Amino acid sequence: MGETQILGRGGRVAGSVVSSLLAAVVLGWVIRDLTVGGPEGLWWHWAGQAAGYGLRRSAYTTGEDVLLLVLYAVVAVKVMRSASAAVLLAATGALTVALRLPATVGLVQAADGGDLFGGPHPGALATTAGSVLGGLVLIVLAAAGRRPAGPREAAVPPGRAVAGWAGALLLLGGAVVVAWQVYAGGNLGWERYAAIFFGTGRPQSSVLLGAPGWQTAALACLTLAAGVVCLRRGPGARALGVPAALLLAGTQALILSAYLQGSVYEQLPLLDTSSQLALVTPPVLCLLGLVVLALLVPRPAPGQPGPYGPGPAPWQATGPGPYNNPGPYSGR
Repeated sequence: MGETQILGRGGRVAGSVVSSLLAAVVLGWVIRDLTVGGPEGLWWHWAGQAAGYGLRRSAYTTGEDVLLLVLYAVVAVKVMRSASAAVLLAATGALTVALRLPATVGLVQAADGGDLFGGPHPGALATTAGSVLGGLVLIVLAAAGRRPAGPREAAVPPGRAVAGWAGALLLLGGAVVVAWQVYAGGNLGWERYAAIFFGTGRPQSSVLLGAPGWQTAALACLTLAAGVVCLRRGPGARALGVPAALLLAGTQALILSAYLQGSVYEQLPLLDTSSQLALVTPPVLCLLGLVVLALLVPRPAPGQPGPYGPGPAPWQATGPGPYNNPGPYSGR
């Protein structure tokens, strides 16, 4: 997005509205699932799906949907003031398209008689297709809603040490995820792994998202991209690094909770080396993601509450009002 470009007020407002709508749609599905399975049952369903324990048809959402809900809500708020709003919208839009598009294709193929709102999952196709459209809108807003940045508006990258550690940890986390996918491909055979990766010829464990292998690849790509940007101390380092770390820590926390619920760590000394490494990976990656979050979450210095210095953002500042008042309705 460049250091001399910043998202204008119109793009910020539109991006916040679209992110809020995406969050509201996911929240609606979560509420629907809560009414069916209850909080505890739904939580273990999310954790079991993340750990590959099978599927339950009564629930439409997964743990990744909940993480996306959190991401959309954070973006809807942060985009109004963040100097890296364009990067934040572009990354969120690209991730939304990558995760929702495969499910949209699968639901179209599963629909009965070409009825887009019928088939085995009524209404789900409208959600996935609408989310893909919303993701594309976010990308367009990030590209077309920019304007030249003022002298105090450009994004400030994290410090050299912070960016270096965050980038190295994100690259390590992404590399570990990719390495396990390569191992799975070699262990299962690439033809069988491709069927699992793309979800062809088998029932899907996720209605609103793509196949688990596709989800893992999308999150790994985001993590690796964020790691590179952090190492280069790009202006969007925080805007990419924080969502990547949140999704990495969240997905691994779901898997870890499922393993703890299943008491699988009690069998750790009896397993072979590869199985032991597989069980150790979730807590390590979860901790890694939390460390990156701690490094990259901005901490405004006293007197510096926002990325533009003290006071409101430049487009929120009030002009001088009559009678030497700051604004016509301030009452001061």
